[in-house]
Amino acid sequence: MKTKFKGIRTAAEYRRGELTKDVLRLIGAGVLVGTVVVAPNMAQLIDYFNPKGRAERKRIWNAIKYLEGKGRVSCEEREDTTFVKLTSQGRLKLDEDAIWELTLPERVRWDHKWRMVMFDVPMCHGHARNAFREKLQDFGFRLYQNSVFIYPHECHEEVIAVARWYGIDKHVRYVVATEIHDMRRFVREFDLL
Repeated sequence: MKTKFKGIRTAAEYRRGELTKDVLRLIGAGVLVGTVVVAPNMAQLIDYFNPKGRAERKRIWNAIKYLEGKGRVSCEEREDTTFVKLTSQGRLKLDEDAIWELTLPERVRWDHKWRMVMFDVPMCHGHARNAFREKLQDFGFRLYQNSVFIYPHECHEEVIAVARWYGIDKHVRYVVATEIHDMRRFVREFDLL
């Protein structure tokens, strides 16, 4: 049986750690009451996962308590009902997850232009620099030389969105080139023939 929320599975279908991500997403999305989105109460939240028995209900409850312990959600009692709200730390985690789930659209044809991303991020932003580099590799970029990555398709918006998220956009340059040294190597690496 499907759950009431598109993309969310039943409680029994989750592996370790996956349930908390979807609980956080549901809390972030809220519940539509009339025309207003409000924080879901605990019963609504548990019912979205369509639990079959006490064990599954307890699993969902434990995921909510885990998120509360991490400071990503807060539970508050109002008129004998417990409401679950997203905290600023929870919103940050949701945004970070969205950045890591961001992908580049599949391109069919190559326009014979190269996209190069260059960055010179100060040492004080080392964590952001490393995360940005990892995301470029996740997108499918190849290392051209230190702090210079290359990709054959348009991706300006996605690259800048990731750079802004990490707060290093003023240290990142996006260049479109029609010819580069050692072009044949990259044509083979990206399988553009």
